[in-house]
Order: sequence, then structure tokens, then C-alpha cells
Amino acid sequence: MTLHPTNVTQKVRFIILYGSVAEERARTDSDIDLCIYYDGGREEAGRFRFAALSELSDDRYDIQIFTHLPLYVQIEVLRGRVLYCPDERFLYDIAYQTIRDFDDFKHRLYDYIGKEAMV
Repeated sequence: MTLHPTNVTQKVRFIILYGSVAEERARTDSDIDLCIYYDGGREEAGRFRFAALSELSDDRYDIQIFTHLPLYVQIEVLRGRVLYCPDERFLYDIAYQTIRDFDDFKHRLYDYIGKEAMV
């Protein structure tokens, strides 16, 4: 799969910069974390991710597909900086559902890692 402008405009719903670069605490060896919501099947999204990484000349980029990430990472992504989002309502809907899902899940996560859940 090669990146084509039609793929990007029709399938990419949002791109978020997250991690140390977004939080302005990056070091010189930090990678650049980008998360893309790709509106396609799992395999197609994986091919898109590989094509996007192949197009970049800088190997510091780390591109992830939002729907492939664990819930607790999706929450971290949503705290990042939105770089591209032609439909803000879509992003808000995804954020709302992700926060609700995480709220239902967090007590299990916190129990597993030995941390108190914040009420």
C-alpha cells in the first residue's frame, strides 16, 4: 500500500501527537509519537501504518493506530495535541466513549498494578 491523498482524506479521522514531544519534555533521543484513527479494518489499518512509516525519512517517528492500542494508552493519546481532525464531533464521540470505557475498566487496572483508584 502506498499513501495516496485519497486514503488520507477519506480514512484518517484524526491524528494526535502524544508523549514527551506533546508534553514538551522531550530529550534529543526521544521519539515522536503519533496516533492515527484510521477508519478501516484491522489489516488495512496495519498496512496504512506500515506505509506511513515507510514514507517518513526520520526513524524517530512512532506511528500507532488508535483502535489497536490498549485502553489505558488510548486515554494517554487523548491527552495529546490534535494535529489533524476534519470532524471534531467524531473525535469528541470517540473521546467520550473511550473515557467511559476506561472508567469501567480502571478499577481492574489499578487493582492489578497495586494503585488506588481515584474516585
